[in-house]
Amino acid sequence: MSEEEKEEGKSYTTSFRLNESANARLMLFCELTGMRKSEVVKAAISQFIAPTIQNANVIPPYYNPRVHTCVDNNIISNDIMKNNTEAKIKDAKKEQTHAWFQAFWEVCKNQQFARRVVKTIRHNWDELENLDPKIVADKYNEHFSLKGNYAKHPNSWLNDGGYDNVIDNSVSTHGLNFDVTMKHPDD
Repeated sequence: MSEEEKEEGKSYTTSFRLNESANARLMLFCELTGMRKSEVVKAAISQFIAPTIQNANVIPPYYNPRVHTCVDNNIISNDIMKNNTEAKIKDAKKEQTHAWFQAFWEVCKNQQFARRVVKTIRHNWDELENLDPKIVADKYNEHFSLKGNYAKHPNSWLNDGGYDNVIDNSVSTHGLNFDVTMKHPDD
């Protein structure tokens, strides 16, 4: 290996301090892009500093960063913050719906099509969010006991709002029981 190749292969350590806000942005950028802090700094030097000082050899030609950032820093920050906030909300909703599903499934007697049930819970989360999953599961179990082989699967029952139905045994149905909705569907 020649002296020139040795010199070109050397790496130098540089440290710098960032205020809390800049560090938070750097860490968030790294998390969203999958880049390491050192890769972000190298890419920044390559994109912004090297062209300014007309020195193409600042970054070795074989270095190719995974993400190119060539838009205004403010736009990047706003997009990152927006995406991060949306991701946090989505993750929180996913955790809440999963916990609700677990509590419902624990009590549910007809445990079929778990994936469909999870999807239905997420789809109907606005209606189910404030309901106790164990009480809803008890209502489903009552429906399942009364209907037997003709009972709806849990996902269909949840999707159709079966938890709003009340079984009225005081009306003679000649031995058959029907779900009676106490509130109008348009309410």
